[in-house]
Amino acid sequence: MSDWIPIFLMPNLRVDHEVVADAMAIVPSDDPRVAAYEKEFPDFRRFARRFTDPFGAHIAPGILLLHSNAPKTFRSIEAVASFRDLLTLSVIPLQRARGIIHGHSYHIQYSDYFDFYPWTFNDQNMHLVCNTPGLVGLHEVRAFKGQSSPVLSAVDFKHMDVDAPLLKALLARWHIRYSTKKPEWADRALFRSLNMAMAASKMPAGADVTNFALGRNLGLWVSAFEILTHTGQEKLRLAHVYDKVGDAPWRNKKAKRKLFKPHHSQIKRNLGCWVYGEIYRVRNHFLHGEPVSPQSLIVKRSGRNLFSYAPMLYRMLLTGFLKLPEPASIKGVEWSRERFDLISNQGDIEEAILTVLVSETQYRAERAARMATVRMRSRQTSPPQQPLVEEVPATD
Repeated sequence: MSDWIPIFLMPNLRVDHEVVADAMAIVPSDDPRVAAYEKEFPDFRRFARRFTDPFGAHIAPGILLLHSNAPKTFRSIEAVASFRDLLTLSVIPLQRARGIIHGHSYHIQYSDYFDFYPWTFNDQNMHLVCNTPGLVGLHEVRAFKGQSSPVLSAVDFKHMDVDAPLLKALLARWHIRYSTKKPEWADRALFRSLNMAMAASKMPAGADVTNFALGRNLGLWVSAFEILTHTGQEKLRLAHVYDKVGDAPWRNKKAKRKLFKPHHSQIKRNLGCWVYGEIYRVRNHFLHGEPVSPQSLIVKRSGRNLFSYAPMLYRMLLTGFLKLPEPASIKGVEWSRERFDLISNQGDIEEAILTVLVSETQYRAERAARMATVRMRSRQTSPPQQPLVEEVPATD
């Protein structure tokens, strides 16, 4: 019997590297662990290779695997979904930030890419089964014709797309949370919050997207913030969320400055708190039936849409909650990649948040000038280039 069992397929995601934690993994469709299972159950191979996009182009879906000897606590649908959720939230905030900084859309900006396909292979009866709140079904593999989501274009999922320091910390907490039947409040809250953030990260709508859909998603983001902030000791208040956002380990001096009075705050706090306050205010207008307009989500000073900033602010809240290590604490040359990721990824998150008060045109001009200055200083401080091969005088 194969050691690893396919649980779900992810046809919107062409996975090119493994993500593994203990008894669970997300892998490419040509992974050796999948091949071993396919050798034992050829019908699964037929199933997994019957996916196309809406126009008939073949798709190789990502596959979520569970180890056959996994403890019972890791086998629940909640543990499986939480594994997917933590990976999703280790991708989307960073991709949103990079999209803002570099001026074009990085491809994995919505959690729909990580959706599980509802039909699965049952190796007990060699049929496909579906069990959702809206459908319970059984069918034959030979009749199956699977498709990726028609509202997305299936994308390549690469190692560089992941916020590695955040993923590492979340995987460690996932192991702690699902290794016991009686988790601590903080671990239970973390994965409830991630699940809410997963829902908030979905595309607000398809072809029928409206301002109301954006407002609905902001409501889910506020819930994700509140779940992660609530300690269970007292009634949660808006000021408590401000405290956690403000106390996150901001590194950018501009992001640290307490220059703003957020919604319903009598004291000055940093820009992150102001952004959350605006999201909270607008969310109340949408969910409480108050008048809203197409301009409700737009920051007047910059013309930016608040919808883009919630995932990045959530990453900063996670940074404080998980107590991600400071780069200086990572010792040894062999850890240089981890230090770089800690600095670079959070740097992108903070820089993107700082754009909320600056127009796209102004930000592009300022960034271009900053990059030109960096290049000029680099040329001035670089040592003279030595010839690769020493010149030898010609001889007769």
